[in-house]
Amino acid sequence: MIDILSPFGDGFGFSLKLLSDYDEVKLYPEEVGLISPKAVQKRKIEFYLGRAAAHSALSEINIYEFPVLKGTNNEPVWPKGVVGAISHSGGMAIAAATGKDKAAGIGVDIELVDRKLSEDIIKEVCTFKEAAWVNMNPNQKVERLIMVFSAKESAFKAFFPIANIFLNYLDAELFWNEDIGTFSGRLLKSAGGDYEEGYMFEVGCRIIDKYIFTYMKLPPIGNG
Repeated sequence: MIDILSPFGDGFGFSLKLLSDYDEVKLYPEEVGLISPKAVQKRKIEFYLGRAAAHSALSEINIYEFPVLKGTNNEPVWPKGVVGAISHSGGMAIAAATGKDKAAGIGVDIELVDRKLSEDIIKEVCTFKEAAWVNMNPNQKVERLIMVFSAKESAFKAFFPIANIFLNYLDAELFWNEDIGTFSGRLLKSAGGDYEEGYMFEVGCRIIDKYIFTYMKLPPIGNG
């Protein structure tokens, strides 16, 4: 059984939900109403597990009975004063949440290592330097590509709520720190607020069984 522990400290809620949890999931009517009647079963299960993980993450920071709805860009809408993120892949979902006194933004992402990706996606996801790192070891090419993809997903989830600015995959560049297992990142485009082009950030990355798990948090406003 897969087990992913929280990479964050005190004051952060974190939850993992597996396919085996699906039958026990109960969503709020407002959340159920967000699912299209035409949604395939896989999409429905992912949505249910994601919202269940979000509820559990919120409960860990003492917030209960809050439906997590959708914003205008389909992003999760968290309680006032809270930032959070949801991700799902391969029959599991994860979510994290915390108060804005702990982080200005938070991001998590989970991806299957063996997910089939076209070679062409390297051009869409990676800068020249990132592509060179991905291609450096042919035996790890797919794994490295998904690491970069996932890390950028986590980062962009953390930055988006600041000013509702979408960042594309080529709007940031990552550098792998082999010794500590993290990416150092640099914005190539402003994300709004204090997060101008050139802003540096860190994204954690773990390989767990067949999954790649990435995560990040932005320091609370006023704390650099």
